[in-house]
Amino acid sequence: MRRTYEERKTKKEFKMNIVNRIKDLTPKERARMVEEILAQKYTIPYSSKDEISKTTIYRWLREFRENRNAETALMGKARCDKGLLKVLTETQKAALKRWRYDNPYRSVEDLREELASHDETTSDPLPSEATITRYLRSEGLSRKTLLKGIKPQAKVRLAFEADYPQQIWMADTKGPNIYVADPDHPGRSVLANPIAFLDDNARYVVAVMYVIVENEYVIMDLFCQAVLLYGIPEILYIDRGSPYMGKSLKKAANLIGCNIIHTAKKDPSAKGKIEKILRTFHERFEQEMKALGKDGINLKEYNHYLQAYIGQDYNRKVHSSTKASPEERFFAFPAESRRWISKDALARIFLSVRTAAVTKTGLVRVDNLKYLVSDSFLWRKKVEVRYSYSDKSKVYVWYQDHFYGEAHVYTEENDFIKREKLTEMINTVPEIILPEIGEVPLYGRLDRQLAKHREEMAAMDINEQLVQNRQKKEQVRADLLKETQQNIVSQEAKPINFRVDEFIYLLMKLLRKKFTPSERLAAHTLWNAAGPIDEKLVRSTVGRLLGGEHPIEDVKGYLEEIRLAVLTNKYTD
Repeated sequence: MRRTYEERKTKKEFKMNIVNRIKDLTPKERARMVEEILAQKYTIPYSSKDEISKTTIYRWLREFRENRNAETALMGKARCDKGLLKVLTETQKAALKRWRYDNPYRSVEDLREELASHDETTSDPLPSEATITRYLRSEGLSRKTLLKGIKPQAKVRLAFEADYPQQIWMADTKGPNIYVADPDHPGRSVLANPIAFLDDNARYVVAVMYVIVENEYVIMDLFCQAVLLYGIPEILYIDRGSPYMGKSLKKAANLIGCNIIHTAKKDPSAKGKIEKILRTFHERFEQEMKALGKDGINLKEYNHYLQAYIGQDYNRKVHSSTKASPEERFFAFPAESRRWISKDALARIFLSVRTAAVTKTGLVRVDNLKYLVSDSFLWRKKVEVRYSYSDKSKVYVWYQDHFYGEAHVYTEENDFIKREKLTEMINTVPEIILPEIGEVPLYGRLDRQLAKHREEMAAMDINEQLVQNRQKKEQVRADLLKETQQNIVSQEAKPINFRVDEFIYLLMKLLRKKFTPSERLAAHTLWNAAGPIDEKLVRSTVGRLLGGEHPIEDVKGYLEEIRLAVLTNKYTD
């Protein structure tokens, strides 16, 4: 079955979730993790199965390691998921949440048995263990999650450093300390705060930018730029702030093979390296900008100064811990050992996507902005539109998994010359070239039918036609008369037990109700269509329905059953 890119991407996300759990482990740890994976049940996208075999897990891992292209790795094998989860009642949900929260060590088997032991929580059928497991996991009440939350903080913290560049990246945001010009309100100032991405091993700043609005889209945009320039890291270590906890960021990182790890609650010391970098920015860059009187400039210019400081000063200065400059240490890691991904593939993964209809004038609407689609082939079609949060001037258009270029913001223009220029930019649909009339044979189906008809008419004499028509009419008349006589004989052979009035009276007695005019009319209609009707057949049919507790108000239902009994000869003595 052919699947779209989005469906194949969902399938790949599930596979990458499994592979990311075992790809960086030692053989012994991997074997233990594989056993844990095999012991669980999963909702596999587009598949009716809920378990994974050991062979499948190692095959996914081997394919991931052999394929250096992050876009195509594990991108295939579409299946259909027809499984449906059994619905838990609100009482069962509340009970499961309370019981698991009180004791995380209560197993799913224990919880299911407890549900069956109470009248308020039991049901038929009882929810399966897989259903209970998925519900608890969706509510954040899995045993692993609960135990992580109550795990005591270690008293001794040892220094840690990644083994090599690209193994761990860290990201964090510092509180706002600088003011820049407000782009929406000229003459006013607004707070801006920096977001930085740092390589743990080399201390190399792979991405940094001051922003006015901090949300998940800004984090994804900055992470996407860093991945495009330097490759894909194995781990992204971030805190638990709302911009870093979004599902879109986790999904995109999973699809490119990057594990996201969040710091423990109330543990800022775990991000010591990135915190130190942000402190350095504040002391050596922000304070210098204030001293020079440049703390009120626009955001774009402020970021230009920041990029100059990072590229010319920080990344090239010898670090006190590593005894080497971050730039030298970071680029000592060979390019062939890094995992890369193309710009188009990265855009399809990280950019926001939605389905939109292109109007007959080539416009597509996204977030109350109109964009002009330059290929007229897509007009009046539904397309996939991908767009960046930070750049609203253009969107990227896909149709049936094919990229059709960029669509730029369209502003209505009444100037004739400018409208002509816009028209010239549109790729028109190729014109259908038809051959000349003389180059192909003429379509002559009707002419052939006419010639054939004339041949048949010419071969038959007019007198013979009249004789044949007369014979056909006589044959039809004889058949009709014969059928009419047979019907009369069959009707005379039927014994007339009782008349229509007696039929209606018998029905009212049997049903113990007085018929309305519409019900009497229905009974008369039945008698005229199927009568005369035997009294025994009426009594037998009505008695059978009354024995089956058929409602007496449904007179038409009783009449329909009597009609079927007459037609199908259901009545037997």
